[in-house]
Amino acid sequence: MDTLPIADRARRLHRDALVVDLHADTPTEFFLDDGYDFGERHDLGHVDLPRLRDAGVDVQFLISWVPAELAATPGASFGHAEALIRAIHRVVSATRGARLAADAAGIHEARGAGDVAVMIGVEGGHAIENSLERLRELHGLGARYLTLTWNNTNDWADAAGDHARHGGLTAFGREVVRELNRLRMIVDLSHVAESTFWDAIDASSAPVVATHSNARALCDHHRNLSDEQIRAVAQTGGVVGVNAFPAFLDTDYGAAFERIDAETKALERRLHARHGDARRARDEARLWRDRQLASLPPIPLSRLADHVEHIADVAGIEHVALGLDFDGILTTPEDLPHMGALPRLTEILLARGWSEADLRLVLGGNALRVIREVIG
Repeated sequence: MDTLPIADRARRLHRDALVVDLHADTPTEFFLDDGYDFGERHDLGHVDLPRLRDAGVDVQFLISWVPAELAATPGASFGHAEALIRAIHRVVSATRGARLAADAAGIHEARGAGDVAVMIGVEGGHAIENSLERLRELHGLGARYLTLTWNNTNDWADAAGDHARHGGLTAFGREVVRELNRLRMIVDLSHVAESTFWDAIDASSAPVVATHSNARALCDHHRNLSDEQIRAVAQTGGVVGVNAFPAFLDTDYGAAFERIDAETKALERRLHARHGDARRARDEARLWRDRQLASLPPIPLSRLADHVEHIADVAGIEHVALGLDFDGILTTPEDLPHMGALPRLTEILLARGWSEADLRLVLGGNALRVIREVIG
């Protein structure tokens, strides 16, 4: 029997195990800034190379996220996705100790060299501009998964955070899923409407994932998955990556966040009408928002562990992964201020009696299985 204290066991496990995080929005926050150094430890944000190393992360998916408003301008969505992917290439190539990986072999090569492997995902199907050729271009640039929608419904798929227009996937949306399968890109169902979810399950011949979603049974939020959906992902051979955002962990916190978010948008509109400066209105409204969020009671990290356990109970231990959504979320659970603190989640699960073998699956083994099966 292992006699090391739990904290030491957790740190050792993170050093030894393959650790994969399926979703971080760090490129949107920092990679377009001149002079940003991913290899340096930062006070701002959640993810950088030193904090990935603190957590023993071996594979980090960095995301090219496309804002919803760009869909109104032809060419803008694809252009933004392309620019962020090129920024990921540029930043990673300039960072000693990180390297891009395109498949499971690249992950193993990076790990063998002591480097953190970076893989690329695209968030928001409007990035492809209703074109399979654009999708192929994103794949050629290194994208290895596509989140079919962001919060906005696009021309071929309904989103969970928007009005339905199609009743799920259109005929073209099903073509997108089939082309993702052909390209060996992962189909990501986080953010999609339930109708889109079931259409994509039906259309895909490969495992699908929900890279950064939690269990609706524990937190009734439209971004979370019902037990039926969780089981359906598992039946394809896929995984659900747990999300660290407190609004997706706790129903009361989520309701408070939605109220503050709506009031922030209304305040921004009033400020813009008052003084006519859009940037100033946005910045002032966000300062107000951040003060309101800071006043909310913190959500304990144990709630994230609860979601891990629930998904494992519903779908099986082989279908839980990490997709923490760092740098894409405004607040984090108590005791998880950034990626470097991730072993604290493992400490909680060890204290609950989880075996190291099962934790190795959740930390990265399950995600690697899907990467190997879908991407190669």
